[in-house]
Amino acid sequence: MRKTTSAIAMARKLILTLSIAFSSFAGANAQNFVTPTAYEDSYPTAGSPFISRTTHTSCYSFSNLGFSSTTADIVLSAWDAPGLIAAVAWRGIVPGTGGAGIINQGIVPYSNVQDLEVGLLSVNNGYQVIVAYYKNGVGHFFDVYDLNLTGMTYLYTKQLSTMASYTRISMDSHKLYGVAITWQEKFIKSIVLLGGSSLSASGILTLSGSNGYTRPDCAFSHSNQAGTLNVHYAYYHPVSGVIIESSFDFWTAIGLGTTTIFPSVNDANLAAPSSGVNVNLDCPDHYDVENWAYTYTDNYYDISVRFIDYHSTATPTTVVVNDNSVLSSAAINSSMNYNPFLAYDHDCIYGVGTLYVGWVSQYIDPATSNPASYIAVQIKEDGNGPVTPVDYLTVPNNTTLTSGTPYLSFSKQNDATDYLYTIFPQYVNGVGYRMQHKYHAWNNSQFKGATPVYTCNNDEDHKKAFAARNAGMNITLYPNPYVSTFELQIPADIQNEKGSIIITGVDGKTYGTFEGDMRNANSYLSTIGANMPAGNYAIQVQVNGRTQVLKTTKVQ
Repeated sequence: MRKTTSAIAMARKLILTLSIAFSSFAGANAQNFVTPTAYEDSYPTAGSPFISRTTHTSCYSFSNLGFSSTTADIVLSAWDAPGLIAAVAWRGIVPGTGGAGIINQGIVPYSNVQDLEVGLLSVNNGYQVIVAYYKNGVGHFFDVYDLNLTGMTYLYTKQLSTMASYTRISMDSHKLYGVAITWQEKFIKSIVLLGGSSLSASGILTLSGSNGYTRPDCAFSHSNQAGTLNVHYAYYHPVSGVIIESSFDFWTAIGLGTTTIFPSVNDANLAAPSSGVNVNLDCPDHYDVENWAYTYTDNYYDISVRFIDYHSTATPTTVVVNDNSVLSSAAINSSMNYNPFLAYDHDCIYGVGTLYVGWVSQYIDPATSNPASYIAVQIKEDGNGPVTPVDYLTVPNNTTLTSGTPYLSFSKQNDATDYLYTIFPQYVNGVGYRMQHKYHAWNNSQFKGATPVYTCNNDEDHKKAFAARNAGMNITLYPNPYVSTFELQIPADIQNEKGSIIITGVDGKTYGTFEGDMRNANSYLSTIGANMPAGNYAIQVQVNGRTQVLKTTKVQ
């Protein structure tokens, strides 16, 4: 695979940007781009106050969710840019309409944040949206909202770090009961969440051996090969250029308090040293083997995919998907290519699984005489060749509209909907920015899929065991709401156990922390409760790996 140093890459970037039109048409094998066939719409539309220049997107989708009066597909999306407008959007869609049948939709605005990430859990017979982000100058957080078809209702905020400078935060969700969040401090950190009768959380987990690594991403893998539910991580060292891919058992993680974990290192890949490499990782959600893949560019020209396919080999392999080694048509890495994102296909059937890689290309499309914009390619899981059609796929319906800071993302829950949900920003001249939502049906001519034949244990035994273990706490809070102070009613069998309590407010601020014997907790809380301002609070209690979150309101 061709590598360039940062200095060479910057020089090449300048030269090729100035000569892009000439160089892209050189030669007789100009690339043709396959036009899209999927449904696409805008939300918010151009000129909306809820969107501006966008440098990061995130999305998640899940079908056939039951609400009080109907069934709906839920799609979640988020976008942001440093110092500019940011927001989260939810949409309820009539199942089977391919995105066209909007039941209701809404937007929750954010400000002063970066890396808004969205996910979904089933909690207490309803649904809760998890929003993770970095708040500029303050640290990393996640927010929790109740979701129904009338809107998102804010519940509480959990602060994850006190980092004064921005570092990346990423998130993945699995089958409405698991969420993993990872972010960068001095080490790579993580927290996992579990849905059920209540929302449970692990402590803050530090990944051993990750000192100095940056820009982490995570993804769930639920395979018969591993026999369990794993969280995979990928993170990059900007000095050495090494990318680590590792994994850790979710069910072990959810039972841990704040501690160091020792994930299995599955691969160490040498890329070019750089300060700007973002690694985007995915795994098949349910499969017979523990496959994984991630994409990145370390020179802004080659779109690299690093993967392992246990159907063909146990050795991780790297391919460049835009240099003619995977597609037989013309290479397009003579012009700039950047911001790659990756997701596994719906049709992960033994030996023929595929994945999609999408990115932004400045290569000139001969059909429009404009840059190719957002494009994608579907490749086989073994990296040996493309899936028909053999050309690059154009993602937008209108390829002439590309945001000035373009970034697309796919929903990584590959077997929960009938379509590959994709979002990307566009700019309409004289009007403003808009967010495009695309629903690529798995069985259309470009996105070929089939019903997955692999189903893994839904971890019901793990869920029941975890619920039984946590049920033994049965901590309650009284009075609620309260005026001056409150206390926890702690069962006698855990009063002599060590525990921790963290109190957070709607502003994300931590108002109190306690560590020690649980029998001493209320003397601490009586002082803290009296000094807290009126408002809503989350009280997270952890005792020997068991977690319970209570909510309270202080009134005037």
